[in-house]
Amino acid sequence: MEVHHHPDIRRKDLKEYILEGLMIFMAVTLGFFGENLREDLMEHSKEKEYIVSMIEDAETDIVSFNKNIDMNKLRVLKLDTISTLCFNYENTAKNDPAMYDVVRYCIKYPDFAIPVERTMFQLKNAGGMRLIQNKNAIDSIIYYDEMVKKLVNQQDYYELHLRVLLDATEQLFNLKYFPLNHKTLRWEADVKGLASAKLMDHNTNDIISFGNKAKIFQGILIFYLVRLEEAKKHATNLIGTLKGEYDIK
Repeated sequence: MEVHHHPDIRRKDLKEYILEGLMIFMAVTLGFFGENLREDLMEHSKEKEYIVSMIEDAETDIVSFNKNIDMNKLRVLKLDTISTLCFNYENTAKNDPAMYDVVRYCIKYPDFAIPVERTMFQLKNAGGMRLIQNKNAIDSIIYYDEMVKKLVNQQDYYELHLRVLLDATEQLFNLKYFPLNHKTLRWEADVKGLASAKLMDHNTNDIISFGNKAKIFQGILIFYLVRLEEAKKHATNLIGTLKGEYDIK
């Protein structure tokens, strides 16, 4: 016996199928947009973390720049003094002790500013830079990174010419007058001994040559100070840009 389906029932089933299909499509679509929204919120949060961290690094850098600007200005003045003493050297009792007293400030460990690269390293190597959406922020970060590279590059010349001066010091000065402090592991001046200290070489040309090396090193330090001031300026600009673009107090 043949069975006939009522047309209203077939139409109802079709509507239900279409409605269920639409509901599934909407659920999948909403889920997709919801997932994208969560990812956007997470990336925005991570972007803000990088920006705050970058500001903190730049603030730390400024403290280091200021400290090393002061120390290297002092060294520049000491180098000027030692070179003047060399260029005007007269082999008298007062000349040698004065040169010993000044040279120890010229040959001490280098006063380098070491920029904090914690956040910059993450931005470059952990894919963090793609999270920075603000063009002004990106430009400012990249520009500051370039300035830091120039500063570090100048430190290579600083270290090279300090080594040259150290080698020359070994030929001209008796380092027994700078004994080691076993607590601080640093050279200190033998104040009493310096009063009668004598140069190892009294040849005028050798002394002038030492003055020339001190003068060249002085020039390297003066340019290093220029780089420090530039880096400080751009660190300040970076902080201002990032705080302004991300409304950070």
